Amino acid sequence: MEESKQFEGKNVESAIQKACDYFDKNKDELEIEIIDEGSSGIFGLGGRKSLVEAREQAGAADKELREYVENIIKKLIAHIIQEPKLEISIEESKINVNIEHETNPGLIIGKEGQNIEAIEYLANRILAKNWSEKYYIQLDAGGYRDRQDQDLKEKVATWAENVKETGKVQRTRPLSAYHRRLVHLELQNESDIITKSVGDGPMKRVLIISKSKSKKQGNTDNNKTKNQRASK
Repeated sequence: MEESKQFEGKNVESAIQKACDYFDKNKDELEIEIIDEGSSGIFGLGGRKSLVEAREQAGAADKELREYVENIIKKLIAHIIQEPKLEISIEESKINVNIEHETNPGLIIGKEGQNIEAIEYLANRILAKNWSEKYYIQLDAGGYRDRQDQDLKEKVATWAENVKETGKVQRTRPLSAYHRRLVHLELQNESDIITKSVGDGPMKRVLIISKSKSKKQGNTDNNKTKNQRASK
């Protein structure tokens, strides 16, 4: 939702009309507060313009966003399934979209999640290009995300144990922003492990690193730098 803005006019109605034009909304779709009704002054002298503060009504922007996201998803999956039922919810900057298909949700998911990942990637690219505020779309179908999240959490636990035992860096496969965050959150309370996202583009890997090894590497790099300076 956009922040509130102030609008001036020769009278209250003209100030409100400017607000409607700015937000491209009808008057009843805005929350409007009259700051100053203005004054015509005496014989046209000493007058003040009217001032109002306006913003979109709570929920109006979310409704528009839901409709836009629904349109994106339906167009992207039209060649896969017909007349899908979509459940859309918005949590802060995250948009959850559950695609329901009674007979075969696997068509949306695809082999190893390839279809749903590709649809999600395209949907986010379209949204980022055409929507002024930053949101992230996460798709689900047939409980795929819950299973995927649980599987990733189990792998993260195994990788963390390997790092503790061997000191070797563990590297995930390329992950979406949502799943990179999941890895970071799963290991944030591990005192002897640090995580770091690396790579370019929307799909990056997460490095799981022993904190002691990271310190040793840092000391080694510092010593190399000192030696190089001393030799010059």
